[in-house]
Amino acid sequence: MEGNGLPGVTMHSHAPFQNLNDNLIVGNQISDNGPDGDVPTSGPTGIVVFSDVAGGAPPITGTVISQNVISNEEIDIAVATNGSVDAHLNSLLDKRDIGFANLSGGTVDARQNWWGCKNGPSDDKCSQILGPEVAFDPWLTRAIHDDKADAKD
Repeated sequence: MEGNGLPGVTMHSHAPFQNLNDNLIVGNQISDNGPDGDVPTSGPTGIVVFSDVAGGAPPITGTVISQNVISNEEIDIAVATNGSVDAHLNSLLDKRDIGFANLSGGTVDARQNWWGCKNGPSDDKCSQILGPEVAFDPWLTRAIHDDKADAKD
């Protein structure tokens, strides 16, 4: 998923009774995509999970995001649902940009990801976290998908 006018992977729920629960986003190369006008992000985004609570959409739960390589995005993964998202074993290669943005009241389990450098998101040289309720510790100390990323760190 490269070079889209919208994010590389986008899941949107806008109305009551829609069910976007229990999806897997696994094993993708995601880069150079566009922003999402429905989500309060300003720039290119790799993956979006969005539930329009104001429109009556239910929370999205059971989403698993794993083994993806995400690069050249301002936000690698944006979560805007009051549900929960599990994201593990991803390579977030955009150092100093946002690895995970939690933009709603839900929770994100983002442990065991590569944050672009060995010190994890608490280091300003790594991908960062935006918003509350993002668990990230422990993190991976080397990339699992990109040998070039290991060599740079």
